[in-house]
Amino acid sequence: MKRTPVRLAARLLAVPLLLLTACAPVPEPGVAVPGAGAAAAPGDVTELLARFAGFPADRVPRPILLLHGRLVDHGYTTGDAKIAMSQGRLELRAALPQSPATVRVALPDGPADLPVISARQAYDLIIAGGDPASAPDASPPPLVYTKVALGEAVFATDRGPRTLPAWLFTSPQGLRPLAVAAPAESALWPVRYEDGVIDSSGLAADGVTLTVTLRAAPEPCPGQPKREYAAEAVETATAVAVRLRVVADAPASPDGGGDCARDMMLRTAEYTVRLERPLGNRVLVNATGGL
Repeated sequence: MKRTPVRLAARLLAVPLLLLTACAPVPEPGVAVPGAGAAAAPGDVTELLARFAGFPADRVPRPILLLHGRLVDHGYTTGDAKIAMSQGRLELRAALPQSPATVRVALPDGPADLPVISARQAYDLIIAGGDPASAPDASPPPLVYTKVALGEAVFATDRGPRTLPAWLFTSPQGLRPLAVAAPAESALWPVRYEDGVIDSSGLAADGVTLTVTLRAAPEPCPGQPKREYAAEAVETATAVAVRLRVVADAPASPDGGGDCARDMMLRTAEYTVRLERPLGNRVLVNATGGL
């Protein structure tokens, strides 16, 4: 099957800048880029897809995949409050309301009545997310919550930003209420960072044309070959993995390579991939890593 890669304008991700005096080799797709985090090697695509072999792509409603976990934290007015939150040093000065059995939620495949966790369970999740060792030399006063209510908040999902029922914990030192996604575990599908799940909002109306943001080919140092990348999809019945491959390798200049300054910015580009069949409810994963 012929896939037509399209490269649009490259962008920069905000990572610390570091200049190198020696010219590093151009990285292969699937190899870790400095400052970009661990990456999956090309041979790991099968393993990556196997993690979603049991995903119920035909289930209605489709499970919710939260890309950044259950908690949405908007920040605090003081450093002590931020540290207290990170340590799980909390104090509840509000009554915990009763929880309904289900809540009506608008999902991509239609409205559904989802079971929800209780306010107590949500509060326990906040505490469990803290780590006393995060600032071992600090002992700030507890972060106080003065109001708890069942409301809504926007969460990042693999199907784009989604408004979900949420337990909202209000603190005088919080910029906005801390939100804990209220749907019960049975309505979610667990997602880890290493699973590489990404947002499929770049899917066109035809269901098969997909635009994704992945690593851009690096600019070579003088004398090195110039490399071009393209994206390709590897598909199963439950997931689609998008990875990069080398499609062009211009010859190196005859005068050889020399040292040059290289920064540690991770440059990205948009690639377009045409799938063999509509993405549907399948999970989309980034098999190149580092983003």
